[in-house]
Amino acid sequence: MTDGFRLDARRWRLLHHADSYAGPETGLLAEPLARQFRTARTLLERLAGGRGALLADDAGLGKTTVAALVAWAVACQGHSVRIHVPNKTLRDRWARELARCAAPFARHGADPAKVHQLRLVGRLRAGHIQLATHHDARALQARGAGASAGLLIVDEAHRAKAEASGLRQAVEALAQRAQRVLLLTATPMSLQPAELQRLLALAGAPPCARIQQYADELARLHQDRAIEPDLPAQVRRLARAAEDAVQALAPWVIRHSIEHLPAAERRRYGRLDAQPWAIPVRPATAQELTLLLRLDRLMHLVPERSGERRYDPRFHIGWEPVADAVDRAAQRAAERADALALRHAAHTRQALDALRTQPHPKMAAVAAAVAAVTGEQQEKVLVFCHHRATAAELLRTLEATLPALPLPQPPRVPAAAWRAAWEAILHRPHDQHLVVPLIDWLCSPGLCAQVQGWLKAPSAQPARLVSQLERQRPRGAPRAAGSIAAAARALADVLLDARSPSTRAMLRAMGQAGAGFARGRTHFPGGLDAGLRVLGAWDAEGGGDPPRSLYAGRADIVLALFNSPFGPDVLVATDRLSEGVDLHRWCRHLIHYELDPSPVRTLQRNGRVRRIGSWAAVSGRTVRYAYPAFAGTRDARAVAVMAQRLDAFDLLLGGVPKLNFQNEDDAPPGATHSAEHVVHGAREQLRRANARLQA
Repeated sequence: MTDGFRLDARRWRLLHHADSYAGPETGLLAEPLARQFRTARTLLERLAGGRGALLADDAGLGKTTVAALVAWAVACQGHSVRIHVPNKTLRDRWARELARCAAPFARHGADPAKVHQLRLVGRLRAGHIQLATHHDARALQARGAGASAGLLIVDEAHRAKAEASGLRQAVEALAQRAQRVLLLTATPMSLQPAELQRLLALAGAPPCARIQQYADELARLHQDRAIEPDLPAQVRRLARAAEDAVQALAPWVIRHSIEHLPAAERRRYGRLDAQPWAIPVRPATAQELTLLLRLDRLMHLVPERSGERRYDPRFHIGWEPVADAVDRAAQRAAERADALALRHAAHTRQALDALRTQPHPKMAAVAAAVAAVTGEQQEKVLVFCHHRATAAELLRTLEATLPALPLPQPPRVPAAAWRAAWEAILHRPHDQHLVVPLIDWLCSPGLCAQVQGWLKAPSAQPARLVSQLERQRPRGAPRAAGSIAAAARALADVLLDARSPSTRAMLRAMGQAGAGFARGRTHFPGGLDAGLRVLGAWDAEGGGDPPRSLYAGRADIVLALFNSPFGPDVLVATDRLSEGVDLHRWCRHLIHYELDPSPVRTLQRNGRVRRIGSWAAVSGRTVRYAYPAFAGTRDARAVAVMAQRLDAFDLLLGGVPKLNFQNEDDAPPGATHSAEHVVHGAREQLRRANARLQA
């Protein structure tokens, strides 16, 4: 870091007065804002004192808000700020947050017009902010000295953890040309010690042996399966290693977790159910277990390559991965003229075909649970899968089994009445050409059926229909959620936001395509306009017909629809949507259909629906997470082991190992690992140590 970076603490005294800036007009809430202002003050003090920092709060706690406040505080004192985020969707979200957080610093010169979002600026003027993607970091790296900055902020900085990665090299080059560095990153000990040390080095921290020593202690803890004879000694050893590591991290790392927030603030995120949402899956039958054993034998007979793993966790949660594995094994057997393997492949295929007449048992159980939540309870559900093929099979199952929205014929309300009502509610003189595709969608048969279900007895007279839409609330929502008309205006605001050029461009393209209510289905994602209540969102793979409701474009419009009461009741997503996006406005149910090996990823998924101002908090209901498991298979074992590691995750600052799907010796469901006893014994010491990382 270079010299010449000066900050006057008097210029951020406003950060002592959160109450002055909280309220409906700013969209900022007092409880989290007080913590966010306090965290921003602490970060600014560290930057002023010559240090960089890592902000490692739990997902959903508002790291973006904190960093936006810091960015304006720095920019308003004549320094340039560069912010790099993973992708364009998050770039647009950051632009909205910077605009919202400019208000407290307006009298010091904060102006959203000084944020450069769509154009990459090499030489950034003092007081200006460049908002760019991780990919743009490489372009700036190539520009050399022209890409200097007073403050460099990197969101999701753990993506630059690998020493040889292009992103790592680009961020390192930019950090060398920045006077201060602020990294927004994952839970510290979820990273490998060397990876964490490299991130700390970007912020200016020296190497520290205590971090490696704590990591070694955690590794020893999880590898030792025998109950130690001197449990108190093990507890003291773990607590001492944690305290030493936290002491080393404290000057550089700030971390808050939801569970340790004051009760008043914690309520803003929604309460968790005392027990996970149980989705019972029947035990595997003898026929299903025989299929899995046959497949295991087949993979042993004709491995694709020497040492290839025979067990794939997808084999236990869907039929399609099994079919694909059998086909590839049969092809290898034919190429090798292996008669035994060919016979075994034929028998395995025959066993599979007998089972594929019905959905996979786990998918059937999830579909039944989803139907109950979306039907009687009128709630939305978010489902995460790790692989696209699994997500596609699940999406097809939901398309086939979820009852479609009833499309009454003839419609109870004439199409002209719906259109007149929505045109009155969504009148935008300067953007009416962009509003037309949204109105087309709202006037499609599926959306009319959805809204009609909320109104019960909609009027056929446009003026009275407008009055009903202004008074009545969607999905049985409480008064705080607002009316149906207010929700439609909020959706239009998001889609038409000038800081979200992708959605505006999409609406413009829809209008030019001429697809509207009078011409049949619109171009909006999914098939809700035709009554289909589920939507999939991920990058499509080549080959085969994709599910009918899959949307493979940029996620911005999917996020906007799912964060409104309109649109799909169910969103099936891959981990493309597990980081940095909001899916909590109208959803409190999340299903982990397929686990990622990393506990970090699981918690990142959870953070999509447990965020400030969540639907759970607004509705006064609980956040519900489900971890369905195919009983009697390795899937059940993996879910049980993940539950144990999630329980210890926060206490150990993320220092729990990933799932090893290949390890058949993992503790079976119900077994107790010695690490659990040690962590439980050290619980209070660990809590006290971790609290030292709070601002």
